[in-house]
Amino acid sequence: MLIQDQLKNHDLFSEAEKSIAAYFLNRQFALDGESIRHVAQATFTSPATVMRFCQRMGFEGYADFRDAYLKETAYLSSHFQDIDANRPFLETDPPMTVAGKLSGLYSETVRDTLSLLNQRELETAVAILDKAQNIYIASAGVYSDLASAFRESMSKIGKTVIISPSTGVYYEACYRNADSCFILISYSGETPRNIEAARRLGKRNVPTISITSYGSNTLADLCSCRLYISTRQKLISNLGNFSINLSVLYLLDVLYAGCFRLHYRENEALKIRFSKETEHRTSDNPILREEP
Repeated sequence: MLIQDQLKNHDLFSEAEKSIAAYFLNRQFALDGESIRHVAQATFTSPATVMRFCQRMGFEGYADFRDAYLKETAYLSSHFQDIDANRPFLETDPPMTVAGKLSGLYSETVRDTLSLLNQRELETAVAILDKAQNIYIASAGVYSDLASAFRESMSKIGKTVIISPSTGVYYEACYRNADSCFILISYSGETPRNIEAARRLGKRNVPTISITSYGSNTLADLCSCRLYISTRQKLISNLGNFSINLSVLYLLDVLYAGCFRLHYRENEALKIRFSKETEHRTSDNPILREEP
């Protein structure tokens, strides 16, 4: 869950906590540089109360909360200023207008996903995949189709990818060892079966990579490293998972490219060799036609 959503959920807050939450929501970027004492004075509370509130939000203290909140605010203020990811086109839009709007949505989605990538997390994820003898992907629905494309790409560079439906991923988790790894995909990060599997894998010291929405969620907290999907769409009230699906596909392509890069010349030679052996395709189009 995003921090701003937690701040808006006043149901379980005391009156003092409601005052602090409202202050944070109102200040946003202006919170940069403000001390805990300043916040306490502005909300007619005490530094200890502010500290306890931040800890209740899941942070070690005020400074950690402030830094994370400023980072989240910066993310939410970037990209998608002119595009609604949930309703990217109107009923009255002609087909070419819809096509143009989806093109803009796709461009924004990729840029948005790129902005969420952390170099250390990405390098860790690629290293996990490179080391693994078997790569399991826990997914359901359209994610399984995206995982199939990833599996095909990885197979061409000698990596074994096994797609495990979320109904069976827990049983896979019970028997796999540290020479395997798991990619767990869940937009909400709260899919019960994936969470159960992640807990089991953690106990067995099996490396895990989560692909979830940005913000605090159970699955990301349980995994060895975290990659984030562009987080702009509602779970249900949208016209289609255009942004979510593209973001997952982009991240899987980035992981494949990262693995390819580690052994570039060897992988290039293998891919071309085996493709020539199995893919007997021709074309009269000079752009597509391979040189003899």
